Formats: sequence, C-alpha cells, structure tokens
Amino acid sequence: MISFRYHLVTIVALFLALALGVLAGTTVIRSGLVKTLRQNNDKTEQLLADSRKQVDELTGFQDGALPWLTADRLAGESVVVISSDGADPSGPRNASQVLTAAGADLVVSLTITPLINAPTPQTRNTLADALGESRDTPASTLTSDAATRLAERLAEGPPPSSSTDNAGSSPDLLVELLKDGFIRSQDVTPTDATTVGGSNELFVVSAGGQGEPTVPIDTVMERLVVQIVQRAGTVAAVQTSGTELHPFVTSIRQEADLPTEHLITVDDVETEVGKAALVLGFTRMLDGGSGGDYGTGDGAQDVLPAPPAPSAAP
Repeated sequence: MISFRYHLVTIVALFLALALGVLAGTTVIRSGLVKTLRQNNDKTEQLLADSRKQVDELTGFQDGALPWLTADRLAGESVVVISSDGADPSGPRNASQVLTAAGADLVVSLTITPLINAPTPQTRNTLADALGESRDTPASTLTSDAATRLAERLAEGPPPSSSTDNAGSSPDLLVELLKDGFIRSQDVTPTDATTVGGSNELFVVSAGGQGEPTVPIDTVMERLVVQIVQRAGTVAAVQTSGTELHPFVTSIRQEADLPTEHLITVDDVETEVGKAALVLGFTRMLDGGSGGDYGTGDGAQDVLPAPPAPSAAP
C-alpha cells in the first residue's frame, strides 16, 4: 500500500518539475524575445538614418533646383504683394523674395492694417469719406466695401488723371488709404502710389496664420482675391504651413463659381516647392495656360504646375 507521504512527495515533485519547466521555458523565450527586439531596433535605427539622409539629399536638390526652375521666368513683370497685419509674415516675405529672384522688375508690398475694421467713430468717418459713402454706413459694410473698391483700384489701375497734387483730378483710393493708415507700405508712399496697379500687373494675396486675424480673412482678404479675379486680374492666393488654425486658400478653392483661368492657390509658400509653384504657376498663366491649386493641403490638385505641352515638330 502506498503511503500518504509517498503521495505528498510525488505531488510536490510534480509541481517542482512544472515550475522548473515554466522557468526554463520563460528564460529561453525571454532571451529570444530580447534578441529579436534588439535586431528590430537596429534595423529601425538604420532605416531612420537612411530616411534622414534621403531627406537631406532631397532638401539639397530642392535648394539647388529652385534657381534653375525660376530664373528669369518673370522678367519684366510687376507684382503687387498684399498681406495683412496679424497674418504669418513669412508668406509675403518669401513670396517677394522668390518673385524678385525670378526677375520681376518691380515687387511692391502692401499691408492692410486693422484700421480697415473702422474700430472707432473717427476711423469709420475717415474710411467712409475715402470711399465716398455716408458716415452712417455700418462699419462692417464699410470694411467689405473697402476691400471691393481696393480690388477694383488695383485691378484696373489709378483713375484717369489722378494725382496727389492736382485738386481737380479724381481721388485715388489707394493714395487715400495709404495717407489715412488703412494700408502701409515700405515700397511706396502716397506720392508715388498712383503708379501701382493695373491690368498688366500680377497680384499675390497672402493671409492666414496661427493667431487670431486682425483683418478679416473672409470679408477682406478673400474678397480681394475674388474681386480681382472677377476683373480679369492674374492672382496667386498663398499661405504658409503655419495656417492650420486660420487657413486662407482652402475656402478660395471651394468657390465653385470663381474663374480659375487667372487664379492659382499655393500651400506652404515659404518652402522651396511652394516658391517654385508660385513662379511656375504665374508663368503658366502668362503663357496662356490655366491656373490651379498647388501644394499638399486640402483641395490641392498637384504639388507643382504641370510643364507646358511640347510644341509640335514642324
């Protein structure tokens, strides 16, 4: 007869064997798992290093390719770059730089100030007088009217015989807005503003940013784009990568009835690709091609404009 002690010793031995088996198996699995994880980590680090190298090479290519893509593309052209206080300043700055590098003869920057909102009775009266409207006109109406009239003035040029020193001439709205502080510029003064604008000029409108806009995007900056395009002006609406909170070009791309023959929109204009898209987009339209939406943001159709079709062989 098998004693109880024998049963007890047998059961204990079985449990010890089971515990030793689990421990041995776990140790082997853990060792293999650690080895696999280390190998995967080494592979990941190598992939990351390769990716960084590729990014550096691509960045170097973009930096070197931009002058080749854009040199003298806009030779002889005049461009007006319009932005607003509170928008990302790198937008108009980079646009002006690449346009100048592309050979544009004259690049004039205009910045719309928050006074366009007519925040006080005095500024409301001053803006109403400049527009030739009643001083009882609501401030919001004056603001949108100012954008429409400014677009008309820029697209069509100064009124006939306008002059700052000719009392009998028609007043120039751009001159008045500069004199009264609704627009500021480091490139022109009220004295020579009569030379700015016209059907032969190109226009860049830059807006959007991270901070709350001090000049309305919809009733001023978007309206400028729409109104200039509707008057057959050639326009580029641009924004930078720092416009996630207050985008600009997205809503313009959603304007179903807006003619696109003379309009391009560009994302990330501060990047080399964005700069190339701006210049090549203008070049395409000047050569008789259509506009388009370029970049990687919502509504973009391509990163860069398509190259012109090769001419047929004689």
